[in-house]
Formats: sequence, structure tokens, C-alpha cells
Amino acid sequence: MVRFPKVIVIDTIPLLLFLIGAYDKTLISTFKRLKTYNYTFEDFTILKEFLLHTNKIIVTPGVLSEVSNYAYELEHFSDLLETNIHFFLMFVEEFYVSKNIILASKDELFKFGFTDTSLIIAAKTNDGEILTRDYKLSQYCQKKLGIGAHNLDDILKIKELFK
Repeated sequence: MVRFPKVIVIDTIPLLLFLIGAYDKTLISTFKRLKTYNYTFEDFTILKEFLLHTNKIIVTPGVLSEVSNYAYELEHFSDLLETNIHFFLMFVEEFYVSKNIILASKDELFKFGFTDTSLIIAAKTNDGEILTRDYKLSQYCQKKLGIGAHNLDDILKIKELFK
């Protein structure tokens, strides 16, 4: 059975899948940054259901920057943003992690880089759980740090629980 966390700290690929799916379901299978993973509209729907069962969705500036850089490759980038503004305003909270705090987390920084380290710190600070596609990150959080972490692909495999 799927356990829905109260607070999700969302990583780049899950957020990108959500935003693209909310904008135009046909782009999920053709958009360069998502087609590698063979995601479908059904996957978007499951992700949306998962996110709707949480109380708070947190994003870090690093993830926003990565998502923006990837989504900018779309011909209608501004339309994608316009479609999703309400989602960001109503359901997403930004959590800023200073570079000094990231730099002080050397174990995670050297292993995962700036953005993923900011996710770990945001999850610790907000008693949240990470939603990522990065299996190495999710395993590290669960086994080494005791932080709840959900791998997007694992959630998408449990399709029948969302119907």
C-alpha cells in the first residue's frame, strides 16, 4: 500500500513530468527531457494523485532553475508557465537553502551536487520526504540519513492503488 507523506520535497524530473503533463499530455512522450524515461499520461495521472494526497509540496531554487532550463527547450515555454502558475501559487512552497549550508554538508555535496544536497537539507528542515527519480539519492536518504524518500518510478509501478 502507498503511504502518502505529509510534506514532499520534489526533485526536477517529477516536477517536470507534472508541469508538462498539466500543460499538454501529448508532450510527455515527445519532450526531450522526459521521453528517455518512456513516461505516459497515465504516469502523470498517478504522480498527480500522489501529490494531491500530500499537505505540502516544497521546491528548492535549484530545482526551479533546472526545471526552467529544461522546459525552456519547449517552443511554448511561456504557455507552460501560464498553465502552471496557479499550481505554483496554491500548492508549492519554495524553501531556500543558503550556499553556506550546502557547502557545510560536504558528504552529500560531494556525492550529489548542489541541487540534491538542497533537497536533503529541505527535507530535514521541514520534516519532509523527497520525491525523486534518482535511485541513488533515494536509497542514500533512506538508508544513511533516515529521511523518507520516494523513487518516482517505484510509485508509478503501483498503478492499481491509485485507481
